[in-house]
Amino acid sequence: MGDDYWKPTAEAFEQLFSKPKMTEKLLTRPPFRYIHDIFTSTLAATGFGEGMYGDDELDAKSIKDKDSKVNFLEKLIALVQMAAGEEIPVKSTKIVAGQEADQTNIFLQYLFKVATSGVDSAPIVAQIIGGGEEEQEAPEEDDADEEDAMRAAKEEEMKKQKRAAKKKQMEEEKQRQAEEDEEQRAQQEEAERQAREQEAEMTRQRKAKKKQKKEEPEPEPENNIIEDGQDDEDDNNMIVGDDDNDVGGDIDINEVDPESKFGRQAMAQLRAQEEEDEANRAANDDAGASGIKMGKIGRRGKKKVNAVERSEPQKKSMMSDAPKRTFGGYSEDDIEFMKKSIQALCQATNPLGKSIDFVTEDIDSMVKEYEYWKLDYSESQTKLAEQQRITEQTIQPLQDVTLAQLEEKIREEKSKIQNIRSQIIRNDNTIQNLLQSVISSG
Repeated sequence: MGDDYWKPTAEAFEQLFSKPKMTEKLLTRPPFRYIHDIFTSTLAATGFGEGMYGDDELDAKSIKDKDSKVNFLEKLIALVQMAAGEEIPVKSTKIVAGQEADQTNIFLQYLFKVATSGVDSAPIVAQIIGGGEEEQEAPEEDDADEEDAMRAAKEEEMKKQKRAAKKKQMEEEKQRQAEEDEEQRAQQEEAERQAREQEAEMTRQRKAKKKQKKEEPEPEPENNIIEDGQDDEDDNNMIVGDDDNDVGGDIDINEVDPESKFGRQAMAQLRAQEEEDEANRAANDDAGASGIKMGKIGRRGKKKVNAVERSEPQKKSMMSDAPKRTFGGYSEDDIEFMKKSIQALCQATNPLGKSIDFVTEDIDSMVKEYEYWKLDYSESQTKLAEQQRITEQTIQPLQDVTLAQLEEKIREEKSKIQNIRSQIIRNDNTIQNLLQSVISSG
């Protein structure tokens, strides 16, 4: 028999089913599992041999030891031989051992022939499952045969119902599993959508807070900050005389501690008095005014009594002509600079304190955002590694094939080069021989 003995088997069973595939590799050395799958697919397509095997025997996974495989094949061989009416030269032990593949293919071709011939296999099945002794002894009464056939038919019907119920149960389980998978996917998509919405809402809130901070007006200076011309609510208007050393009466300025609160107030009043005196003297030379009033130090500016507005040149001239006074080792310029520095510091404290209130909230938001992106980065790294692994697995066979082709081409080229070298050497030898013969004949 030629090497293509498997082709009739493949052409026959390809008409009945698509699985298992009829391939040369399997049919030239058919294993037991492959033959089992061919029979069960034939049974499903034609019904031939129905009722001969139980549910356990129809499950190939449950048939593991050699005896069980031989027993299964013995029944199948007997069924095909009785249906065909002739003996088939095949042995179950050889099939299990993977030997005599050509005889096994002949047996499979007989199986296809009897399964598609329309022969009723129920009586044959009943006779086979009845036992070896019943096969050898002929029944004496026809009624017994009919009862056996009816009983076998009932058993077969019950088995059909069981198989149908089992198949329905498996389909229902598969449908339920598919519905559960779909529900899980929907829940996962909903969770991802909510996470995206929450992240977007957090981003909007952060932008709104930043915008609100930018739009907040500059805070007003605190009431307890003393500025030039600011009122002291405890001071009353006082009449100041011509003597520069008298503040509010009989107090000598030299005896006042410049570091105390009263001393600072007295020095501020003294400077204001001097400015008022100079202004009044310039404006009221002819009137001979004997003194001026010094108003309270106002919150937004001085309230001047009997004062005259001066121009900028006059003010500068008066300030340059006025003698510089020192109190406790500090000049007026030092005290003025210190006062302005303290005021600027106090004005900056309030907005700074309000800004600090938002630091904790911003830190929490940043920590949450960091955790979110950290988790997203980890998931992306995992997906990237998986895609790289799949890509490598896909490319590797192509690389192997390409490498093998290149190596084969290299071998072919080397062989061609070697042949050309050999030819060149032979040609050189021929030329030398011809030259030698020419020389010799000459």
